[in-house]
Amino acid sequence: MKNNLFMRILVFSIPVLLLIGLAIPPTWTSLTGEEIRLKTEPIDPTDLFRGSYVTLYYEIEQVTPEQLSDSVVKEIKRKSEGDILPVFVQLEKGSDDIYNVQKVTNKKPSSGVYLKGTLNIPYEMQVTPPESFHIQYNLDNYYAPKKDAQEIEAVTSTKPALAVVKVKNGRAILMDIIVP
Repeated sequence: MKNNLFMRILVFSIPVLLLIGLAIPPTWTSLTGEEIRLKTEPIDPTDLFRGSYVTLYYEIEQVTPEQLSDSVVKEIKRKSEGDILPVFVQLEKGSDDIYNVQKVTNKKPSSGVYLKGTLNIPYEMQVTPPESFHIQYNLDNYYAPKKDAQEIEAVTSTKPALAVVKVKNGRAILMDIIVP
Protein backbone atom coordinates (compact mmCIF):
# COMPACT_ATOMS: atom_id res chain seq x y z
CA MET A 1 0.00 0.00 0.00
CA LYS A 2 2.87 2.41 0.85
CA ASN A 3 4.49 1.71 -2.51
CA ASN A 4 1.23 2.60 -4.31
CA LEU A 5 0.98 5.91 -2.44
CA PHE A 6 4.62 6.73 -3.26
CA MET A 7 4.01 6.05 -6.97
CA ARG A 8 0.95 8.35 -7.00
CA ILE A 9 2.88 11.15 -5.33
CA LEU A 10 5.74 10.67 -7.77
CA VAL A 11 3.46 10.69 -10.83
CA PHE A 12 1.62 13.85 -9.74
CA SER A 13 4.78 15.69 -8.69
CA ILE A 14 6.62 15.26 -12.01
CA PRO A 15 4.47 17.82 -13.95
CA VAL A 16 4.69 20.29 -11.07
CA LEU A 17 8.47 19.95 -10.94
CA LEU A 18 8.70 20.43 -14.72
CA LEU A 19 6.66 23.63 -14.55
CA ILE A 20 8.80 24.96 -11.70
CA GLY A 21 11.92 24.10 -13.70
CA LEU A 22 10.63 26.04 -16.70
CA ALA A 23 9.81 29.08 -14.57
CA ILE A 24 13.17 29.35 -12.79
CA PRO A 25 15.42 30.69 -15.64
CA PRO A 26 13.19 33.65 -16.64
CA THR A 27 12.51 34.50 -13.00
CA TRP A 28 16.21 34.36 -12.13
CA THR A 29 17.03 36.58 -15.12
CA SER A 30 14.43 39.19 -14.16
CA LEU A 31 15.67 39.23 -10.54
CA THR A 32 19.44 39.17 -11.06
CA GLY A 33 20.03 40.24 -14.67
CA GLU A 34 21.75 43.43 -15.79
CA GLU A 35 19.32 46.10 -16.98
CA ILE A 36 20.03 47.45 -20.46
CA ARG A 37 18.14 49.73 -22.84
CA LEU A 38 17.59 49.02 -26.52
CA LYS A 39 16.23 51.36 -29.16
CA THR A 40 13.13 50.13 -30.96
CA GLU A 41 11.65 51.07 -34.31
CA PRO A 42 7.99 52.13 -34.66
CA ILE A 43 5.71 49.42 -33.29
CA ASP A 44 2.25 47.94 -33.79
CA PRO A 45 0.48 47.97 -30.41
CA THR A 46 -2.75 46.03 -30.94
CA ASP A 47 -3.65 42.54 -32.07
CA LEU A 48 -7.25 41.54 -32.66
CA PHE A 49 -6.84 38.14 -30.97
CA ARG A 50 -4.42 39.00 -28.17
CA GLY A 51 -5.78 42.37 -27.12
CA SER A 52 -3.37 45.08 -26.10
CA TYR A 53 -0.32 43.41 -27.51
CA VAL A 54 2.76 45.29 -28.64
CA THR A 55 5.09 43.98 -31.34
CA LEU A 56 8.55 45.51 -31.08
CA TYR A 57 11.28 45.76 -33.69
CA TYR A 58 14.78 46.52 -32.43
CA GLU A 59 17.64 48.28 -34.17
CA ILE A 60 19.93 45.45 -33.02
CA GLU A 61 17.89 42.96 -35.07
CA GLN A 62 19.65 44.15 -38.24
CA VAL A 63 23.40 43.55 -38.37
CA THR A 64 25.87 44.29 -41.14
CA PRO A 65 28.25 41.69 -42.61
CA GLU A 66 31.13 43.60 -40.96
CA GLN A 67 29.66 42.83 -37.52
CA LEU A 68 29.79 39.06 -38.16
CA SER A 69 32.78 37.09 -36.89
CA ASP A 70 34.72 34.97 -39.38
CA SER A 71 33.34 31.78 -37.80
CA VAL A 72 29.74 32.98 -38.35
CA VAL A 73 30.51 33.85 -42.00
CA LYS A 74 31.90 30.32 -42.52
CA GLU A 75 28.77 28.79 -40.95
CA ILE A 76 26.51 30.90 -43.16
CA LYS A 77 28.34 29.64 -46.27
CA ARG A 78 27.85 26.02 -45.13
CA LYS A 79 24.13 26.38 -44.43
CA SER A 80 21.28 26.67 -46.92
CA GLU A 81 19.21 29.75 -47.58
CA GLY A 82 16.28 29.99 -45.18
CA ASP A 83 18.11 28.13 -42.41
CA ILE A 84 18.67 29.63 -39.00
CA LEU A 85 21.95 29.81 -37.14
CA PRO A 86 22.20 30.13 -33.34
CA VAL A 87 24.43 33.10 -32.49
CA PHE A 88 25.60 35.23 -29.58
CA VAL A 89 25.43 38.99 -30.05
CA GLN A 90 27.93 40.97 -28.00
CA LEU A 91 26.55 44.37 -27.02
CA GLU A 92 28.33 47.57 -26.11
CA LYS A 93 26.95 50.55 -24.24
CA GLY A 94 26.87 53.73 -26.29
CA SER A 95 27.38 57.26 -25.04
CA ASP A 96 23.59 57.64 -24.85
CA ASP A 97 23.30 54.59 -22.49
CA ILE A 98 21.68 52.55 -25.28
CA TYR A 99 23.26 49.21 -26.18
CA ASN A 100 24.33 48.46 -29.76
CA VAL A 101 25.73 45.44 -31.57
CA GLN A 102 29.47 45.09 -31.24
CA LYS A 103 30.05 41.61 -32.71
CA VAL A 104 28.07 38.52 -33.72
CA THR A 105 29.73 35.20 -32.97
CA ASN A 106 28.74 31.55 -32.70
CA LYS A 107 30.73 31.06 -29.49
CA LYS A 108 29.44 32.11 -26.07
CA PRO A 109 31.37 35.17 -24.85
CA SER A 110 33.22 34.77 -21.56
CA SER A 111 32.35 38.27 -20.36
CA GLY A 112 30.33 41.37 -21.14
CA VAL A 113 26.69 41.81 -22.06
CA TYR A 114 25.44 39.51 -24.80
CA LEU A 115 22.19 38.07 -26.12
CA LYS A 116 21.39 34.67 -27.58
CA GLY A 117 19.66 34.91 -30.92
CA THR A 118 19.02 33.19 -34.21
CA LEU A 119 20.38 34.57 -37.46
CA ASN A 120 18.10 34.02 -40.43
CA ILE A 121 20.05 33.17 -43.57
CA PRO A 122 18.41 35.13 -46.41
CA TYR A 123 17.14 33.43 -49.56
CA GLU A 124 18.85 35.91 -51.88
CA MET A 125 22.35 34.87 -50.69
CA GLN A 126 23.13 33.11 -54.00
CA VAL A 127 22.15 36.12 -56.14
CA THR A 128 23.73 38.98 -54.23
CA PRO A 129 25.31 39.31 -50.80
CA PRO A 130 22.86 40.97 -48.40
CA GLU A 131 23.53 44.41 -46.94
CA SER A 132 22.29 43.21 -43.55
CA PHE A 133 21.25 40.08 -41.69
CA HIS A 134 18.22 39.68 -39.43
CA ILE A 135 18.66 38.27 -35.92
CA GLN A 136 15.69 37.28 -33.79
CA TYR A 137 15.93 37.52 -29.99
CA ASN A 138 12.39 36.56 -28.90
CA LEU A 139 11.98 39.95 -27.26
CA ASP A 140 9.28 41.22 -29.57
CA ASN A 141 6.19 40.63 -27.43
CA TYR A 142 4.94 43.05 -24.79
CA TYR A 143 1.49 43.13 -23.22
CA ALA A 144 0.11 46.50 -22.15
CA PRO A 145 -3.22 47.76 -20.83
CA LYS A 146 -5.45 49.04 -23.62
CA LYS A 147 -5.04 52.69 -22.62
CA ASP A 148 -1.23 52.36 -22.54
CA ALA A 149 -1.20 50.55 -25.87
CA GLN A 150 -3.13 53.39 -27.52
CA GLU A 151 -0.70 55.93 -26.05
CA ILE A 152 2.26 53.90 -27.26
CA GLU A 153 0.73 53.70 -30.74
CA ALA A 154 0.18 57.46 -30.93
CA VAL A 155 3.69 58.39 -29.80
CA THR A 156 5.79 55.67 -31.42
CA SER A 157 4.34 55.93 -34.89
CA THR A 158 6.91 58.66 -35.51
CA LYS A 159 9.50 58.27 -32.72
CA PRO A 160 11.34 55.19 -31.51
CA ALA A 161 10.74 53.94 -27.98
CA LEU A 162 13.27 52.41 -25.59
CA ALA A 163 12.93 48.87 -24.32
CA VAL A 164 14.16 48.11 -20.81
CA VAL A 165 15.56 44.58 -20.84
CA LYS A 166 17.15 42.43 -18.12
CA VAL A 167 20.00 40.25 -19.43
CA LYS A 168 21.85 37.38 -17.76
CA ASN A 169 23.98 34.75 -19.53
CA GLY A 170 22.50 35.63 -22.92
CA ARG A 171 18.90 35.23 -21.74
CA ALA A 172 16.79 38.38 -21.99
CA ILE A 173 13.50 39.41 -20.40
CA LEU A 174 11.60 42.47 -21.64
CA MET A 175 10.68 44.48 -18.54
CA ASP A 176 9.22 47.77 -19.79
CA ILE A 177 8.85 50.18 -22.69
CA ILE A 178 9.84 53.82 -22.27
CA VAL A 179 7.89 56.09 -24.58
CA PRO A 180 9.58 59.41 -25.44
